[in-house]
Amino acid sequence: MTGRSGGELAKRVAVAAVGIPIALGAGYLGGYWLAAFLAAFAAAAASELCQMYRGRGMPSAPRVAAVTAAAFVMLAAGVPSTDFVVWATVLTLSVATALTIGTRPEQQPGLIVVISVFAAAYTGGLLAFSLWLRGLGDAGPGWSGAAILFLPVAVTWLGDTAAYSVGRAIGRHKLAPVISPKKTWEGAIAGLLATAVGVVAYIELTRPLVPWTMVLWEAVAFGIAISVAGQLGDLFESRFKRDCGVKDSSNLLPGHGGALDRVDSLLFVFPVAYAYIMIVGI
Repeated sequence: MTGRSGGELAKRVAVAAVGIPIALGAGYLGGYWLAAFLAAFAAAAASELCQMYRGRGMPSAPRVAAVTAAAFVMLAAGVPSTDFVVWATVLTLSVATALTIGTRPEQQPGLIVVISVFAAAYTGGLLAFSLWLRGLGDAGPGWSGAAILFLPVAVTWLGDTAAYSVGRAIGRHKLAPVISPKKTWEGAIAGLLATAVGVVAYIELTRPLVPWTMVLWEAVAFGIAISVAGQLGDLFESRFKRDCGVKDSSNLLPGHGGALDRVDSLLFVFPVAYAYIMIVGI
């Protein structure tokens, strides 16, 4: 058991050692570099969700979902956020129509459209918010925009770690036993507190990079909103995995599961973070 655990840890560290510098570089560069990175992640995540339901015997179009998810992200990089809804609607209707017309009746076109288009919008459509979040800082390469983008990412990971650690140590009351039996209220509260404190600390540490205007209570409220969104996002994806009888969305990232497993919390976090900052300010 020890050897197996050690091997799993080594895989996780190796993937993180490669993935984190790439993510940091994409965040620093912004623009189409960041969009390309996120589009690849969205494509993989959308395909995984479709494959999960295929394994359950339900039809889907993983390749179409992957391409459409990537298109949502690239679209967000190319048009203003105010125009995104219009173009995203056109893209959604076009893909849905093409799938409906191109699928034979016995292949259940309705299910294929619902699962595939949802998978694309859920992954690519929600990841698009991270591009607009990054755009609140530097227009081009720079750490100001990257620091804003990585705020919700860093504190979400901090909250996840706190929730996992505390939940394992003292967790007794199940948070959502049907969806995710290992999650507890104790862990969720610890994650919320860690996220709130993490936001305050992150803002203080990155003041040389970002002209933050959030006062203490606004930063704490931001952390609470991020924590709730992240934990709901995690449960949201867990519901799909439970429905399909799988532990991970795929084995794409050794030791980490699939692409969808890595971004499930952030898919809810990015829209909430962007909306909060647009209302309150940075």
